[in-house]
Amino acid sequence: MKRVLPLVFALASLACATTPAPAPVAAPIAVAAPADCDPGLTLLNASLWVQTAAEYRASALQTFRGAQRGLDATLDNPFATGALEETSNDPSQPPAVILDLDETILDNSAFEARMIREHKTYEGKAWKQWTSEGAARAIPGAKEFLAYAKSRGVTIFYVTNRDVDEEAGTRANLEKLGFPLETNVDTLLMQGKNGWTTGDKSPRRAHVAAKYRILLLLGDDLNDFAPASGKTLAERNAIVDGVRSWWGETWFILPNPMYGSWERAVIGSGATPCEAVQRKIDGMRID
Repeated sequence: MKRVLPLVFALASLACATTPAPAPVAAPIAVAAPADCDPGLTLLNASLWVQTAAEYRASALQTFRGAQRGLDATLDNPFATGALEETSNDPSQPPAVILDLDETILDNSAFEARMIREHKTYEGKAWKQWTSEGAARAIPGAKEFLAYAKSRGVTIFYVTNRDVDEEAGTRANLEKLGFPLETNVDTLLMQGKNGWTTGDKSPRRAHVAAKYRILLLLGDDLNDFAPASGKTLAERNAIVDGVRSWWGETWFILPNPMYGSWERAVIGSGATPCEAVQRKIDGMRID
């Protein structure tokens, strides 16, 4: 957000005179009116980091490498479970892994770059255009992990909050990247399918758990693992700490500094884009 200098007033010097008189005050220095904030710039560092930083690549590779080890461990333990919705622990069920799509295996940082150039953070119409193109790249390590899981006889389910009208472009994107898709069972569980009208992914995870033994969950947002919508910052941390032993064992999270439900926990609702920027600033610790 641009910084605006405070208004400065200049005082005229008093002329030496035998009879003192009030000095005239000079007209205030003209200062340009504050420009509107540029919400898109809040995405700049985060999106650039995802696109260019070796540290981001290392983080993603590390996560998928850990997930592969976690997969081996849960396959070796017929009673291991990787989801809160998994209640039967039935070792006779076929194994499955559930993954989110965006910023978990699909890199949408190019879409964020478009928004930055348009001075926005998000626009629904532009997002639909992006998903229809099927142009997202693979997150580093994703393809190798999915190929390994497939080779171990694990069914991959993609649970995404992309709308059902985005399915064609999404499916084409997955196929182009060589990600496994089953032909005899629907493994692409979009929002809006089968009565799944909300962003809560719990019913879709339960749908998978009814017939499969869920080994792992992978995502970039807390809602990919447990219901966290509308939770406060403290409540979100409590969810994480409540299943501390699962992280890095059966739950694996990818870094996404660009957007997510963590933002809404900070800024709340009903804010304009520029108000949201200020609420983020106000929400930062300074000690």
